[in-house]
Amino acid sequence: MLKKLIVTTLVLGLGHSIIVDNAYATEGLKDEQERTEQERETVRSELSDAEVSLVALVQELDVLNNQLSDLDEKIMENQEKIIETEENIAENEEEVEVLTVEMERLQDDIDQRFELLKDRASSYQKNGGASTSYIEVVLGSESFGDFVTRVVTISRIAQADDEFIKQLELNQKKLENVQKEHEDIIQELHDQVTELEVLHADIKEQREETTQIRDDLKENEEKQEALIAELIKEEQDLALKEEDIRERIEAEVQRQNAEKEAQAEAEKAAVIQEKPVNQSKENNNNTNNTNNSTNNNNSSTANTSSNSSNSETLTSRGPSNSKSSDSEVQSWKTFSATAYTASCAGCSGITSTGIDLNRNPNSKVIAVDPSVIPLGSRVEVKGYGTFLAADTGGAINGNKIDIYMSNRGDALSFGSRSVELRVLN
Repeated sequence: MLKKLIVTTLVLGLGHSIIVDNAYATEGLKDEQERTEQERETVRSELSDAEVSLVALVQELDVLNNQLSDLDEKIMENQEKIIETEENIAENEEEVEVLTVEMERLQDDIDQRFELLKDRASSYQKNGGASTSYIEVVLGSESFGDFVTRVVTISRIAQADDEFIKQLELNQKKLENVQKEHEDIIQELHDQVTELEVLHADIKEQREETTQIRDDLKENEEKQEALIAELIKEEQDLALKEEDIRERIEAEVQRQNAEKEAQAEAEKAAVIQEKPVNQSKENNNNTNNTNNSTNNNNSSTANTSSNSSNSETLTSRGPSNSKSSDSEVQSWKTFSATAYTASCAGCSGITSTGIDLNRNPNSKVIAVDPSVIPLGSRVEVKGYGTFLAADTGGAINGNKIDIYMSNRGDALSFGSRSVELRVLN
């Protein structure tokens, strides 16, 4: 009897120890799972922030690219103005050279005429003045007709000399004015060229600064994309770790249940060993009690069946559309959704079912976990329309989908969000 009591005590004590150890083991796994979930949530938050930053960088790059395009157009226009102005300068310089030659020719003519007039004046002075020479010429005439001719000729020569001198002076003045005008034009054109060259240099400097900013942003974009890829990888690793912990918890729970069953069997066996060998009367009583219990159970079963039948009858009298309504509501499930493009890092542009997204950019396709949504299924995403489950992804596990978008900016703007989804067929 004492031996049986000792065995029973040992069994109960060992069972209590196993239960305590199992409780600590399960609690430790749950703590680890909670820490992993918190780390994963932190990574998701960082990933969302990184995606928002990337969208801002892409938008800023688009603005800078537009600015660079405008600056390139201004540089081209300014260069064309410089060339046109330089051509105008060359044309005006040629005209000034022609005018300078003409002025020199006229100046030579004036100088020659001036020398002739000086010689004539000197002759007049030596011969007693102009009136004396005219009288000698007139008095030397042989007839009246010759006299008239000589008087007219002398008058015409004097008048012609006077008009020629005046015309030469006018021409010289005109040439000087034209030359001055052209020189002013050339100076103005030179000033324009100087201003255009300064403007050209400013535009080039601005373009270089904008290009540098654009390159820096491009580098930041690449770093941001690398960070996003790293965060995605970290999130995937944490998801796998979380799944592993979940499986370990399930295995631990199964093991604990098996140990509990084994412990219960051991306790039952220990209790049986303590019972007296002669229990026939008690067994008979137990047999009677068992029969009574069986009869009671049969009666209870009958009552339950009757109540169930009445319940079905009442249900059939209710509204006929309540069942279909409940089915439709239950078909919607919450999924975590992201977006991707055909040109994402490591993407080939061809889905796992063979759809070429580069050739079919308007395809309504999502990536799914085939164990949750079979490939080829038609699904409806509430607020976004109907899609074909035609692709998979390394990070697409469980209730998570990836929506294909042809525009990279739209995909980045979409980020990560919760959506309602139901499978149509």
